[in-house]
Amino acid sequence: MSKLILGLVYLLLAIPCQAKIIYVDDDANGLNDGSSWQNAYKYLQDALSDTNSSPKPVEIRVAQGIYSPDKTSSDPNGTGDREATFQIINGVIIKGGYAGFGQPDPNDWNIDLYKTTLSGDLDGNDIEVSDPCDLLTEPTRVENSYHVVTGSKTDATATLDGFTITAGNANGQGRPVCTNCGGGMYNYIGNPFVANCTFISNSAETGGGLQNRESSPTLSNCIFINNVSGDGGGISNWWLSNPTLHNCIFICNSATHDNGGGMCNVPPDSSPTLKNCTFIGNRARYWGGAVCCLRGFSTLTNCAFIANNAEKGGGVCSDLDSRTTVSQCTFHGNKASRGGGMYLGYGTGNLAVVNDSILWGNTPNQIHQQQLSGIPFATYTDIQGGWPGEGNIDKDPCFADPNNGDYHLKSQAGRWEPSENPKSEIRN
Repeated sequence: MSKLILGLVYLLLAIPCQAKIIYVDDDANGLNDGSSWQNAYKYLQDALSDTNSSPKPVEIRVAQGIYSPDKTSSDPNGTGDREATFQIINGVIIKGGYAGFGQPDPNDWNIDLYKTTLSGDLDGNDIEVSDPCDLLTEPTRVENSYHVVTGSKTDATATLDGFTITAGNANGQGRPVCTNCGGGMYNYIGNPFVANCTFISNSAETGGGLQNRESSPTLSNCIFINNVSGDGGGISNWWLSNPTLHNCIFICNSATHDNGGGMCNVPPDSSPTLKNCTFIGNRARYWGGAVCCLRGFSTLTNCAFIANNAEKGGGVCSDLDSRTTVSQCTFHGNKASRGGGMYLGYGTGNLAVVNDSILWGNTPNQIHQQQLSGIPFATYTDIQGGWPGEGNIDKDPCFADPNNGDYHLKSQAGRWEPSENPKSEIRN
């Protein structure tokens, strides 16, 4: 009998723990206890409070709608507290984009069809601006949340998936808490997982869309659009922050005071890793229209830098003893006073390694190397105007249709279409 009981114990230990599911839907008309779609909580903060007393793991499913961090069942009209934020939690998956109560399949998940928004517009009075740079001074945003979402003190088991995050405005004094950092999301010593999220029209003194401080989150399939700050319009990485980004897009983010329209990496030694990311139309007042690297070891692989703008380094700026590795990347249509594609600044420790990439059609030049700085080691790269290095060429890359955003290469026969050449071994 004892062997049988011991065997059952081992069997139970081998079965994965079933996650508790908590439902949130602002249209629910039941008990509002989170137990089902009909009985869903109306406010996301109530569901987060529930998870604090629940065994982990927990999954929170959030239906389409708009949710603000200052609203709960106790304060359905909101408290107006600008420090209120959605604090994500270890062992908890928070997932938006569900059809929700009243739909034929309430568990249908489609983040485009069932838009789920986390909004810092506490008064619901924000007006649209024609220029994202005006977000910092727009009067209707003075009462907005400092941080819509916070991922501080978390690990990779804290997950945020499928949300639009908007209207954060971190314009505070920064003391005793960092109320001037990370309008959309703020991470302090936090390493959460963020997927399928869109950060749009957030503002801050630094890190308009997202601020990392001593944090190394992983971001997958996220979009940053029209966010603005003094440094790091889309993302700002401070103090040993080493985020990993896959398949992320940065569009029209702005750094109004200094550096990094799309992303700024600030000393000491923040070292992001980016793969399959795209930067389009971002701008900075000084360094790095798309990405500014100030110290650290930045790795950019298979990324595209298109039509970004800055004083130095329209696409990428590497300065202050940075080590920047660029592989299989495309730079086109970027503009700057110096280094339309890339700018390598002062400091004998600066080192930009460029390989298997294309720098073409950037203004006024493809790479600018400042005197007394390190040497950009380019190999097997197509650089307009030429550049010394093994395997480098100066040949028109023949982009398929750059005016419409198609930067695939084409031969004399035109752009290769896999549907028309099913047996071809040529890769698109």
